[in-house]
Amino acid sequence: MWRSLKLPVLLLLVGCGPDLGPTGSISGTWAAPVTIPGNSFVLVLTQQGTSVTGTGSWSGEACCQGTMQVAGSFTPRIDGVRVDLSLHYDDGRVRSYVGSVRDASHINGSLDGMSLPLVRH
Repeated sequence: MWRSLKLPVLLLLVGCGPDLGPTGSISGTWAAPVTIPGNSFVLVLTQQGTSVTGTGSWSGEACCQGTMQVAGSFTPRIDGVRVDLSLHYDDGRVRSYVGSVRDASHINGSLDGMSLPLVRH
């Protein structure tokens, strides 16, 4: 009996590694896949447990640019991992980013209700 359980148990343990799925760390550089020249949205995040902090930058075409401080949470749930971030812009604005980790390289989310997926770089 024990011999027949070894392989499934081993596969289950290997599949639960910290960097292989949506429950791994989101520490790193994330960017919105923006296609308009001159526009960008980049976050550099550090996750410790369920706490997320970091910095970011943004720019608009022929407009303006700025930086931000990031604070939020990483919450594993039955239906996936939820990411809630408060973005504190250098001009005083505070915006909310809410997303779900799709896999180790993608977060599907929205910035104040507007769709804004992020891709790990």
